[in-house]
Amino acid sequence: SKVEGSGNKGTVVLATVKGDVHDIGKNIVGVVLGCNNYRVIDLGVMCPMEKILATALKEKADIIGVSGLITPSLREMVNIANEMTKRGLTTPLLIGGATTSRKHTAVKIWPAYDLVIYVPDASRAVNVATSLINKDAKYLQGVRTLYEKVQQDHTKTMQRKEITPLPECREKKFVCTSPTPPPPNQLGVQVFNNYDLREVVDLIDWKPFFDVWQLRGRYPNRSYPKIFDDKTVGFEAKKLFDEAQTMLSDSCDVTTRLCCYWAVPGLLGGRRRGNRARGRQTEHLSHAPSTDKGG
Repeated sequence: SKVEGSGNKGTVVLATVKGDVHDIGKNIVGVVLGCNNYRVIDLGVMCPMEKILATALKEKADIIGVSGLITPSLREMVNIANEMTKRGLTTPLLIGGATTSRKHTAVKIWPAYDLVIYVPDASRAVNVATSLINKDAKYLQGVRTLYEKVQQDHTKTMQRKEITPLPECREKKFVCTSPTPPPPNQLGVQVFNNYDLREVVDLIDWKPFFDVWQLRGRYPNRSYPKIFDDKTVGFEAKKLFDEAQTMLSDSCDVTTRLCCYWAVPGLLGGRRRGNRARGRQTEHLSHAPSTDKGG
């Protein structure tokens, strides 16, 4: 898909890399860039490297942005960076997604392609794109200096680590000496239809929620509920939390419920064979419960 704007500042090709279907963050970046007069070409999810690079060449892209959530996506990003170097490209490569990080970008991707930028969240995309379009030498030098520092810190950390050889690890494998634990009440896949949210609200981990909104308290007020005491973000964190509680309350109310909640947990038997762990089919798993469609 394409997002066109009047007086385009530049063309950006976005894609979720091959093997990954997560695109929420990428979609937000596309909207933000489009609203700032960038021409955005979104190639969607599960996008092969060849399609990304061919589209960038065809559309004369000023920037390529790749995203991913799962760990294998990190390897695919390295592959893309290597291929861009192999082809002699000079198009900036933006890296984003929940599983990415500045450290991984600096240590694994940057050595493969010099013009690579880690973008931690969608709100930074416009400033980064503007700096790249304007060929801001000071900005690019700052990124390189930062990546060099991250690489040096990583090297020092790895040098201090004592890595236990694999054969020694195997010799120290866990051996259960206690009585055999009782079997679970039920094996297999279970489906909880239209689950009552009130039973799980108190179990919500709020830290990722605040992290997404870039609200991070300073020690010792980093975690919930101590973040409310933080002098910098405490007020906004409490305001956001209260708004979330109102939404949850509406969701729990049967008269105003906004959506339905489902849970599909699975507890499978397992067996170790050498260095491999395999799931074990049992009579309990001969058929899975039906999953009726719902909201």
